[in-house]
Amino acid sequence: MINLLTAYMFQITSNMAGRIAGGVFIALQLTAALAADPATAPAAPGGPLDIGNRRQVFIDRQFLASARDVELVPHSPRRTGERTIVPDRSWERNDLGCYSCVLKVGEAYQMWYASYPGLCYARSKDGITWEKPVLGLAEFEGSKDNNIVIGYGAGGIDRCGTEGVVFYDPKAPEEEKFRYATRISDELKDTVVFSSPDGIHFKLTHKKVLTFTHPEGRQHLDSQNMIFWDDRINKYVAYMRRNLYAPGQRNRSVARSESDHLGGFAEVQESPIVLEPDALDIKLGGKPALDYYTSGVTKYPWAQDAYYMFPQAYFHYVPKQFAEFEKECPVNAGPLDTRFAASRDGITWNRFDRRPFVGLGMKGEFDSKNARVFAGLVPSLDGREMYMYYLGCDTLHGWGRDERNNRLLTAAGLAPTYDTNVISRLVLRRDGFISVRAAYAGGEFTTPPLKFSGRELVLNVDTSAAGLLRCELLGEKGEPIEGFRLADCDLIHTANEVDRPVKWRGKGDLSALAGKPVRLRVEFRDTDLYAFQFR
Repeated sequence: MINLLTAYMFQITSNMAGRIAGGVFIALQLTAALAADPATAPAAPGGPLDIGNRRQVFIDRQFLASARDVELVPHSPRRTGERTIVPDRSWERNDLGCYSCVLKVGEAYQMWYASYPGLCYARSKDGITWEKPVLGLAEFEGSKDNNIVIGYGAGGIDRCGTEGVVFYDPKAPEEEKFRYATRISDELKDTVVFSSPDGIHFKLTHKKVLTFTHPEGRQHLDSQNMIFWDDRINKYVAYMRRNLYAPGQRNRSVARSESDHLGGFAEVQESPIVLEPDALDIKLGGKPALDYYTSGVTKYPWAQDAYYMFPQAYFHYVPKQFAEFEKECPVNAGPLDTRFAASRDGITWNRFDRRPFVGLGMKGEFDSKNARVFAGLVPSLDGREMYMYYLGCDTLHGWGRDERNNRLLTAAGLAPTYDTNVISRLVLRRDGFISVRAAYAGGEFTTPPLKFSGRELVLNVDTSAAGLLRCELLGEKGEPIEGFRLADCDLIHTANEVDRPVKWRGKGDLSALAGKPVRLRVEFRDTDLYAFQFR
């Protein structure tokens, strides 16, 4: 009963949070008091979890069969403040699109950023310093000395939308490994795919990869719709913008579809929603005041069964709810920041505390009105950190829509100061999206039965100065295994490492236990544990 309660309390997903919101505080209080008795932990349904030698991160309570005084904690990245890419070329028109993307394939860091009506290319050796190479593919104002790869004649078209995403397709032939999914019509409809062998030389290869039929014409695909090959299910997956309409209000949500080939996705309005505004999201005047523009979903490449979402939360200025807009309200206007969710299957998402993943900068900073994380996650050269990128600006959504919006926003003191977009770098430790954190006075957890194939156990752990951690291995029913008891474990301290080996009396060889059902028990205090791996 106790284990069922604790498991339930951590499953706060986007589609059920509204129903259990009233019990969250009590649930957290109960969690702190629950005992972590490995002998009473239930057996895993269907037998031990087969984790092989793959890295394991904490998305939910899958690895917390029993737990005491621990919590799952989401982490935000560190802002660098760098002006990684700025619109300093004439063809960029002082305006970078917010739907850009970054990949690292082999040794190459590559970025594609939109500058309507073209797609531009940048490259880097370290993910920090970027160059805009002269590619000679597009003609702008009589010159081909630019870095445009689609538009102005490049890719065989004159213009393209600014909401595309580049993804690497391992199932494609060599000449099509890089895919660019975007919209090229003015109908806010029909996503097409361009393909390239190198991410530079593109040609149109697939039409109507994403589309919709909407009799009222109120659906749009003018957001960054994500497509990628999901090797967990061996299918292509798409996360698309789907509009929902409450009376007098448009609500953007995220829908998902899958297909065994590009072009086989269900139409948008027939695809199930995986993220939408719910009972916990803010309403003003009885109307939803928040929706989710894009998803930024990525399947995490360095651990088993981990998906992360970075939805852009758009807060609307609602008529008659603000003193500045008591008489007149700007249309479709407001700020955006980036939130966070995680999933084991890409379908059911845990939104955790719902706090900003990347919030707005302070007044006077370049990202004070918009902080929009775009697609892509790349490792640092040493593998200890991960880089993400976002577009920041001090311009509200809705600014520039028309003279009326600009007048109202200016009168409210919300006009931009810089009115330019900047792409900047974010830094997070490897596996650093979520940790299991032990209380200052100490906590512990025990996993369900596991089967592994590695030779040693390593932890991504941060004890800082005063934290401590030790582990033991138990049999399937919770009995301690001789030689790997808690008392045998060499105390882990003064450790902030992504691959810290665990040893018992100086020895860490676990090959004799490989393939056998075991439970891992972790006892720690004032420490964050981000991942573990039997490698």
